[in-house]
Amino acid sequence: MACPTVGLSTTPTLTRFIYYKILTLIPVSTAVLAMTRHGESILWPLLYVGLCLTHAGVMNAAKCPHCPYYRMGNRTFACFIWWNAPKLWADRANREAPWVKRYALFGILVLTFFPVYWLAQEWPLLIVYFLGITGLVMSIFLNECTRCLHFACGNCAVPEDVRREYLRIGA
Repeated sequence: MACPTVGLSTTPTLTRFIYYKILTLIPVSTAVLAMTRHGESILWPLLYVGLCLTHAGVMNAAKCPHCPYYRMGNRTFACFIWWNAPKLWADRANREAPWVKRYALFGILVLTFFPVYWLAQEWPLLIVYFLGITGLVMSIFLNECTRCLHFACGNCAVPEDVRREYLRIGA
C-alpha cells in the first residue's frame, strides 16, 4: 500500500512479494538448469543454491534489522524480499555498517557471474539469464528504491523533497 500523499510504499503487499519471487526465480532456475545440464556434478547447482541462501542470510542479518519494514512487525516481518519471516535479530534504528553496501554488491556480483561458465554452453539460456537479472534489478530500483521508507539505506532513491514531505506529515 502506498502513502496517498507522497506515494511511498508504507505497507508491504503479498502481490509485490510474489512478483519479486517470480522475477528472482527466472535467473536462478536458468542458472541451476545450465549447471545441471553441463556440470559434471550435482554439487555445482547445490553450491550455487547454497551461495544464494548464504547471501540472503547475511543480508537478512546485516541489512534487515535497520529497515522500517522490519520494525513494523512484532515477531515476523514482511517486505518485497521476505514474507512473514521470523525476526531473528533485534531492531536497530541506527545506520547500517558501511561494509554492508560493499558486501551486497560483491555478493550480487558473485551470484551473477558464478553460473556464467555453464550458461555460456547454451546461448539462449545465457540470454534468458541476463534478461531475467536485468528485469529484476530494474524492477527493484524503479519500483522499490524510489518508494521505500528506509531513507538511511544506501540504495534509497527517494527524492529529498518527498522524504521531507513524508516526515513532515508524519505518515
